[in-house]
Amino acid sequence: MPTLVVEEDRVLRLVQIVLDPGTPAERTSAYADYMAHDVDLIAWCDALRARIPGLYPAHVRLVTNADELQRELPSADVVIIESLELGARELAAAPKLKWVQTFGAFALHIDERACRARNLPVHTVRRRTNRVVAEHTMMLMLALAKRLPLINGLVTPGRLVAAGFGSRPYDTRHTPGANFARIPGLRALAGSILGLLGFGEIAREVAAMARPFGMELLYHKRARLTPEEEREAGVTYSSFEELFARSDYLSIHVPSSAETRDLVDAAALRRMKCGAFLVNTSRAAIVNQQALLDAIASGHLGGVGLDVLYEEPAANDEPLLRYQNVILTPHVAGASRMNGLADLQDMLIGIWQGIRDL
Repeated sequence: MPTLVVEEDRVLRLVQIVLDPGTPAERTSAYADYMAHDVDLIAWCDALRARIPGLYPAHVRLVTNADELQRELPSADVVIIESLELGARELAAAPKLKWVQTFGAFALHIDERACRARNLPVHTVRRRTNRVVAEHTMMLMLALAKRLPLINGLVTPGRLVAAGFGSRPYDTRHTPGANFARIPGLRALAGSILGLLGFGEIAREVAAMARPFGMELLYHKRARLTPEEEREAGVTYSSFEELFARSDYLSIHVPSSAETRDLVDAAALRRMKCGAFLVNTSRAAIVNQQALLDAIASGHLGGVGLDVLYEEPAANDEPLLRYQNVILTPHVAGASRMNGLADLQDMLIGIWQGIRDL
């Protein structure tokens, strides 16, 4: 049986479920329940296994750090990693290695020159999940700009009056009749500034979607892109402070860690323009909770869109639910589950076809 050494995360654990008969039944059952509203995971696995007969069954070794990776490499036929580094030292420990795969579109953590010296191309995958998270980010920005939570259904005189708006018509003998609800404060994306805090794969997808809307794109990350990469992505580097000060819309795309907890604090939010919008599809704890509540309550922020909450599900008395300019969605930006499964399927079929032809 082939051996796959796989960097463990909550998506790549599915490689173990698909390929390794020794996967604990409890894990398979948990993932089947996690997927059940979108797909029958067991049937999906069976169908995929039939398409990769030489890859199933397999030994799947999940690793979480560089030491574990190094320990498992001598038996590896395939390596699938997302952030762990793979260089000359690691390759020297992997005499059987036939395939190097990164679970993402970029392979900055892999020494491609060392891989080429071993005649091992580095394979990537542009993940659908990243694209749909970017779509959700754009949706939140559009919904905030157009005040969608407020205007949804305000199309009858009774609803307009109940919402605090009059139903007095315009004198259409002289004027157009648009915005008969007289909703103030409607905004545009075109001509505004979008700040991207972090510039990983999801932020890159957001940038690609935002450019056709006519937005100016700023970004901040610890390791600045090269000038060529910035030109290709259509983004301009900004300091952390400037990013908050200049952005009309600020979207968060840094990973959750001890280092990024409360990264966006009261001082950062105070730097934002009065009326600017904050969107978070990453992790709630990156934004200090009390600072966010204060910025909304004071009216400093024009609106907030969150797909990630400080408690999931939220408590019945969640204070963010009090505000009409706050959009909360139940951590669905990456849905449906079929996006992640399709990414996984493409990757495993590609691996099987590649090693079969060697």
